Formats: sequence, C-alpha cells, structure tokens
Amino acid sequence: MEESLRQLVYSRKKWLFPTFFIGLLIYFCLPLSLIFIPDVMNKPSFFFNLPWAWVFALIQIPMTWLFCGIYDWKAKKYDQKLEEIKGENLE
Repeated sequence: MEESLRQLVYSRKKWLFPTFFIGLLIYFCLPLSLIFIPDVMNKPSFFFNLPWAWVFALIQIPMTWLFCGIYDWKAKKYDQKLEEIKGENLE
C-alpha cells in the first residue's frame, strides 16, 4: 500500500506544481505587461476595439473556470485511486 500511495502523491505533485506555476504566470502577466508595455496594452484590439489589457483581463475569467474544471476532474481521479488503494489495504 505504501508504495502505491507514494506513487499517487508523486503523480499528484508532478501534475499540480507545473499547473500552479503556469496559472501564476498567466495571472501575473497582466499587471507586468501593464507596467512594461503599456503602449501595446492600451492599443485597440480586434474585439470591439477594447484595449488589449481589457481583452486579456476578460480572457482570465473563462481561463479560471477552465482551470477549476480541470482541477476538479483530476482531483476526482486521484480520489478514486486513493479509494482503490484503501480498498486494497482492507482486503
């Protein structure tokens, strides 16, 4: 049991850490781009002539839902694997 539990924790960490850092990178790109390239971020975009900063900010909303949905899906898989490991231990 202990080896399969270690593998589960390792695979969870292997997936969670890169996902976490990608999310942080995407969310911090908006304020950093406003600091370092304000001219580009204030130019009108193809989307209703909104500035690129607004387009980027609006894209973060569905991206957050997508990240939460993927996390929920993966967490359910890890919970199922954990229950299988517990079931193996009880038998």
